[in-house]
Parts: sequence; C-alpha cells; structure tokens
Amino acid sequence: MITFRHVTKRYKNDNYALKNIDLEIHSGEFVFIVGASGAGKSTLMKLLYAEEKPTNGIISIGGLNIANIANNRIPNLRRCMGIVFQDYKLLQNQSVYDNVAYVIRTLGISSREIDARVHGALKIVGLTDKIKAKPSELSGGEQQRVGIARAIVNGPPLLIADEPTGNLDPKNSMEIMQILDQINQRGITVIVSTHDNAMVDYFRKRVITLDQGQIVRDIQAGTYE
Repeated sequence: MITFRHVTKRYKNDNYALKNIDLEIHSGEFVFIVGASGAGKSTLMKLLYAEEKPTNGIISIGGLNIANIANNRIPNLRRCMGIVFQDYKLLQNQSVYDNVAYVIRTLGISSREIDARVHGALKIVGLTDKIKAKPSELSGGEQQRVGIARAIVNGPPLLIADEPTGNLDPKNSMEIMQILDQINQRGITVIVSTHDNAMVDYFRKRVITLDQGQIVRDIQAGTYE
C-alpha cells in the first residue's frame, strides 16, 4: 500500500530530517513509528499526507507516486486518508457533530448520508452523547476522540496519527490507542508516531525506529526499545 524508495528530506544548511529511507507498509497493518525527538518521525508522517515533499526519492501510496504531487491534487489525496493530530485541530466554535461532518460536507452527498456517517463515526469512538457539545466542553481525551471520528467519517483505507496521545494522561492514552486498534481491526491501515513507550510495549504491533533520519530497527510485534 505504501512504499518509500530512497527517500531523503533535506532542509536548509544541509540539515537532513530523513536519509535514504526504504520502507514498505502493507494494507491492513498497524505500525508504530518511534524514536527520539528530532529523529524524523514527524517529517515522515508529513510526507505521507504531502505536508512536506521529499528532496529525493519516491513515495507511493496505492500505486500513486506522491513525491512531487501537484498542490491542487493534495486535497484529493487527503480525502483517501484520515489524519489525527496531537493538538486535535478542532473548530472551537462548532459542535462535535459539525466538526466531524465538516470533512464530508463538500462531497456532494445527502444530508441523510452525512448524518448516518457522523453518527456511525461517533459511535465507534464512544461520543454519541456529546454530539451537541463544543470542544471547550470536552476533556482532552474526548477532543481527541472527536479528531479520530473526523478522520474516519469518510471511511478511508489509511489512518495517520501523529503523536495522538502526546497531550493525554495514561488512562486517556490507553483509551485512544484501543480505539485506533479497533479501527485497525476493521481493515484500515493505521500508522502512529509516538513517544509513548508504554503504549508501544502494551500493543506489540510492528515497530519502526528512526534515529537521526534513518531506520535503525523494524520489527514485528515489537517493543519501544
């Protein structure tokens, strides 16, 4: 599903975020991307949803090379994936319902279909009782659940989560990871970058470790260390 071939990302002053990365992630996998701060995790994630473009190399998603994708095609690319952020990125003046519906209201589907999808996504994350609430009325864990519901409401084959538990306590972190695991069990490919070694050790998924922009470890059913 996802292939990196000789991917390098170099910033100004020859600062390398990633160096000659070769990587394959298959459809339906759950993958943790780990490493110290500055190892290249966030850059790798941003390359996946074309927030950044590589200096060299090929990035293929579903057979499409996105390494040099035109800017006007990026919105279509992102409709095929869900993205979850550490800081939630919710619309603060909108309800939970409207935050989740926001991404599918431009697709030309009926209001009945939008309603069904929003309720379905909120049911998966356990927030149907908060449908009218504003983000300011929710805990951090609940806000991240809204972010996950928004990411899956369009039924994407791929979910990218960049430090999804970075602002949460251990209890909420576990709940968020359990939701991501349940989503993966529905056949969706899930890629999570994280510093949370306890979560990585608990779930024993595939673990890819980055160090100074290079893959130094790639192990199935692995741990953080």
